[in-house]
Amino acid sequence: MIQSQKETVYRNPRAPVEERVADLLSLMTLKEKVRQLDQYFGTSFVSSSHPHMDTVMGKDAKILWEKVLEIIGEDGVGCIHDLYGTTKVNNQLQRYAVEQTRLGIPILFSEEALHGLLRPGCTIYPHMITMASTFNTDIVKEIGRGIAAETRSFGIHESFGPVLDLAREPRWGRVEETFGEDTYLASRMGVAMVRGLQGDSLASNDSIIAEPKHFAVHGIPESGLNHSASSIGMNEIETYYMPVFEAAFIEGGAVNAMCSYNSIDGVPCASDAALLTDTLRGQWDMPGFVRSDLGAIARLKHAHRTADTDKEAIRQALEAGTDMQYYDFPHETYQNAIVGMVESGEIAMATVDAAVSRVLKVKFMLGLFERPYADPDLYKSVVRSEKHTAAALQAAREGIVLLKNESNLLPLSKHVARIAVIGPSADVARLGDYSPHVEGFDPITILQGVSEIVSPQTTILFAKGTGILEDELEPIPADCLTDGRGNTGLLGEYFANSSFDGAPALSRIDAGINFNWVITKPHPAFEPFNYSVRWTGKLVPKHSVSGFVGTVSQDSMRLWLDGKLIVDGWGRDRSATASVPMELKAGCEYDLRIEYCKDTNGVSAMLGWSHDPEGIQEAVAIARQSDVAIVALGDSRRTCGEGVDRSNLDLPGGQLKLLKAVYETGTPVVLILQNGRPITMGWEADHIPAILEAWYPGESGGHAIAEILFGEYNPAGRLPISFPRTIGQIPVYYNRRRGGSRHYVEGDNRPLYAFGHGLSYTTFGYSNLRLSAERIVPAGSVTVTVDVTNTGDRAGDEVVQLYVSDVVSSIAKPDKELKRFKRIHLQPRETATLSFTLDAKDLRLLTKELTWIVEPGAFEVLIGPSSDRIAVNTSFEVVKA
Repeated sequence: MIQSQKETVYRNPRAPVEERVADLLSLMTLKEKVRQLDQYFGTSFVSSSHPHMDTVMGKDAKILWEKVLEIIGEDGVGCIHDLYGTTKVNNQLQRYAVEQTRLGIPILFSEEALHGLLRPGCTIYPHMITMASTFNTDIVKEIGRGIAAETRSFGIHESFGPVLDLAREPRWGRVEETFGEDTYLASRMGVAMVRGLQGDSLASNDSIIAEPKHFAVHGIPESGLNHSASSIGMNEIETYYMPVFEAAFIEGGAVNAMCSYNSIDGVPCASDAALLTDTLRGQWDMPGFVRSDLGAIARLKHAHRTADTDKEAIRQALEAGTDMQYYDFPHETYQNAIVGMVESGEIAMATVDAAVSRVLKVKFMLGLFERPYADPDLYKSVVRSEKHTAAALQAAREGIVLLKNESNLLPLSKHVARIAVIGPSADVARLGDYSPHVEGFDPITILQGVSEIVSPQTTILFAKGTGILEDELEPIPADCLTDGRGNTGLLGEYFANSSFDGAPALSRIDAGINFNWVITKPHPAFEPFNYSVRWTGKLVPKHSVSGFVGTVSQDSMRLWLDGKLIVDGWGRDRSATASVPMELKAGCEYDLRIEYCKDTNGVSAMLGWSHDPEGIQEAVAIARQSDVAIVALGDSRRTCGEGVDRSNLDLPGGQLKLLKAVYETGTPVVLILQNGRPITMGWEADHIPAILEAWYPGESGGHAIAEILFGEYNPAGRLPISFPRTIGQIPVYYNRRRGGSRHYVEGDNRPLYAFGHGLSYTTFGYSNLRLSAERIVPAGSVTVTVDVTNTGDRAGDEVVQLYVSDVVSSIAKPDKELKRFKRIHLQPRETATLSFTLDAKDLRLLTKELTWIVEPGAFEVLIGPSSDRIAVNTSFEVVKA
């Protein structure tokens, strides 16, 4: 480090953190302070032979020291994200920051790790909606510990998560990233994940900072469209949405937060001081900093239009409590704006100091000033360790939900003579968004899992049948693309504007067009919503193609083949996810030109083709030959995920057509769903005898599904979100407030499958419900005890769910609300006695004046295996003290 090595308070590990922060802050220049409030793109500092920004940058990564000297210089940087280097690369950059900058302030390395570190080769756990379906906080905490250990082993200190939005708008593409629709369940899962990630000591080599998101009320966007406004009353927010975050920060001890893109009642979250300062810091005492979600500050200008300049947007966010940008603006724009506003008096130095102090405090909490470097060999014993892969498999087992099992079709015999395994998700591991590229192992598919578990005498027949979408495209491989100058791939020219003006900021050979820019950008200097790319070259098929050629994007994209515009998805009123029928001859050269513009909230760009026949007849043929047909349907990244919102919830594409055709053969059908959000499936529920909801079950999902299909594991997952019968029912979450009508012209308003629903291969009985008291005072508590017996002939888990109903209340409340749950394992005829204690927090009501009270009156306790199957109930009374 350039500064003198003399002892200072900030370098004294025995000094209180607050004193160390204050001392370091007093030594910093304004430029050094502002640098701490900025997040840098990893590829600003490294290069790689691999052109895809969303893949590994490890083995071939080379540090660009001239860029390090230019960007980090003597002033340092706050955070580096999306680096994807080896531990060695992280350590080298960290060593420069510690030893070559004036004050030696370490870098905070941050990455995505929602259900596993977003890095090739790391453990891929089931997605968060699957975790919620376990109703088991212990397994969620264990997953958090595993994610943290793998993340920290690479020298990464923080992850962006967990997602704590309540998923009460199932059209929204990010439902898969949530813990479902219920306040209590989501809060328990959130606390478990935060505690797992952060461990007992943030300074240890197996703990990382948690950054819950998206703060706040992001899961109910209008029309289900990502980033859209949330129109909701304050009583509803404080009663159901804020308690999930409150639990994560107060009980879980979460250190950081990520603010949301959206506005609430017209106020953008990124500039809402009531949220980011009064609540997070004032009420909940959050110790760390707030990071903007990607582009949230910039959206104050270009989307919400509450700011007319970049500088004004930055001022609004910083004064509200958004401390660090996430590629909102070019670094020079962001940093110079803050410096200029301080010097002109438009922003108080105290505002900047407060934000910088929060960032520095996080670095001290992590122990980075004492132990800035990671053991370069630690990852070898940590990543995908036996413990971690075992937890991934167990979570998949526990998270799979048996929705229907008519005539006890399941479990199947392992000695079935012939089994047809059919569907677009039968031989593909569906992992969901924020999943790393697989490296060094193969996730287990349903076909593989079934093949490995059945008798050697069983014949397995397979047919894809159809794609998730009828025009499903696969990326055109690199060996079929050339830039026309002897290089494999296409020439990509990247412009720092939306109109291809001027010289490209970056030119390179891209092996193909299959990018996901949800958490990054193709160039660090680009603004999040203002860049364009032009690819040119030739398509040279290795084999003749009779199928479709097209593009996939939520932004603008267009495609020319041999000079003819065949896909025109340019502009907000046209779709860039489109394909056209095409006959291509092997070995022939076809001129290609593809243009892309980042002009909406899209996250991906893909050039693809499809040349497989639909194959429904093939699927029908093998179903007729078989004793049972296992049909695997659901979602892909084109139909669910961030920025992938839907206007209906039916099975996408031609999947229902395939299912009906297989059903018509008369062969018994088991439907397996792998999807990220609820599906409306009236026909399916009426006709298919057995249905499993597997969600996105992680790298071992195929094994877990097979174990359940053939009875090696008794299913006990429960739905953390209600399944509507039709999209017209939305919202259909189970605990809507009383007062609405219960019927439509077309039928009642009950969900198809209610919150908490899930079946088993055994049966359970509930009895002997009793209370410790029949009358309590408002500040008192009551213990509820119940006996649960496995009345069947198989061992299995039961998820005991306790709901409370405030019978008469001054504010309209739901008929019932989940307040406790417990997953238990019972042998046949075994009885367990469970006790739950309810206190004032479980009985409270938020008044019209937004004050929490417990009102005198009757309360009903309802216990059962789901919200719509209450087995036993009783009541007690709250009386005035």
